Amino acid sequence: MAPFDKLLNIMLRPWVAGSYVGFIVLSFFYFDKPLAYYFHGLNLNTAFPLLHWVTCLGVGLIYMSAFLVLALFFRYIYRNKTWETRSWFLWLCVLLPNLITLFFKIMLGRARPELLFDDHLYGFYGLHSNRLYWSFPSGHTTTIVGLFLGLGLVFPRYFYGCLLSGLLIMSTRVLLTNHYLSDVVATSYLVLLEIGLLLLCLRRKQWLIIQPYS
Repeated sequence: MAPFDKLLNIMLRPWVAGSYVGFIVLSFFYFDKPLAYYFHGLNLNTAFPLLHWVTCLGVGLIYMSAFLVLALFFRYIYRNKTWETRSWFLWLCVLLPNLITLFFKIMLGRARPELLFDDHLYGFYGLHSNRLYWSFPSGHTTTIVGLFLGLGLVFPRYFYGCLLSGLLIMSTRVLLTNHYLSDVVATSYLVLLEIGLLLLCLRRKQWLIIQPYS
């Protein structure tokens, strides 16, 4: 069984899923605000400027554009069906979760930590077009989880290294108070499910079947 399938099977076990959701709820009510205030006081953005550059690795447009260009390159210029397929797959792993995330951001309207610090606003405020109310789901987390899960599927030998790299990058969203802990934790689980559904669909329809690179 591939490492991704093992992880997905574990995370779908009722007691694991229940515990995970329970932690998210606890975080929302008890951990999010204290952690946000704590890291806000540390001002890590100024103290450790490198964190800003690390967190920028979660900008989705970079990967969407790069994988699209790669897919077209391997299709029309340097024809290689295997790498074209991998490129399309990685493009989908970033694009589709980000579209879902954008929808929920607008519909749920969770106030960002910035609004907690400035206006003492916390929680969900419903339909919002203002980015200050787009804390959940986390867009950067969506990109990083989708990207590294996709890479881990294409390069299964490095799956756990990809996971560790993703966790390190995602942590900067909390450290720099761009998002709450529950935003990052919940988004990670949602994207795992989305990639799982994407993979299930591709396997059943035999579309873009990926051959792992080992």
